[in-house]
Amino acid sequence: MGARQKIAVLTYQSKHRKTYDTLCLLKAKGYQEVSVYASPFHYKKKFKPLYEHRPGLLPDMPSTEEVCRNFGYAYLEGDLEEFVILSDETVLICGAGILPDDFVASHTIINSHPGYLPNCRGLDAYKWAVYGGEPIGVTSYFLGKEVDAGRVIDRKCIDIEDGDTFHSLAAKVYENEICMLVSALEAPQGKCQEVLSEGYPLHKRMPREYEEQLFSRLEKRKAAGAERRKDGG
Repeated sequence: MGARQKIAVLTYQSKHRKTYDTLCLLKAKGYQEVSVYASPFHYKKKFKPLYEHRPGLLPDMPSTEEVCRNFGYAYLEGDLEEFVILSDETVLICGAGILPDDFVASHTIINSHPGYLPNCRGLDAYKWAVYGGEPIGVTSYFLGKEVDAGRVIDRKCIDIEDGDTFHSLAAKVYENEICMLVSALEAPQGKCQEVLSEGYPLHKRMPREYEEQLFSRLEKRKAAGAERRKDGG
């Protein structure tokens, strides 16, 4: 394993912050055998969220193709079914649609989810965690038959500190999401924990009327946490 491990990164053909940060961390950790498979980005936003909580593109951020060229990584464009991704390549998900069952069954695929599974599955996991009082965290896991469930590599809860804001806490989630995606490459598969959905819903995008309550709900959680610490709990 290590630097000579073969890694396939699935992403989109457009500039993509998570892909950029993941490739930079892979390079910094010495991974050399990296191939990036970029597919067209078909999803179009139907509405603009009230609060953006994911980091945007950096100023003058190079394209994924340029990053790969500078790092000495392979870069290929096309639809997923056109790619030849060998079974000895560990696949990292940076951006992808629904993957075919046969592809999932025949490959080792790692995802890093910005939510503590199984509590917050699906889209806008961080927002739903804040809204519903669920643990705020990140989970890395091997893709299986069920969405956002299966063999969990690592789970981490993010502590809510007194000075945190909605966006500073979201930044902590994102930073851990990137770090845990790359660190999962070195995790022994035999120590994974099977985590089922256990009846937790698969969330869709958060409606605006729910988003309007996020800041106040986070402040209530911070106040409750401060009170518990005051009481020594």
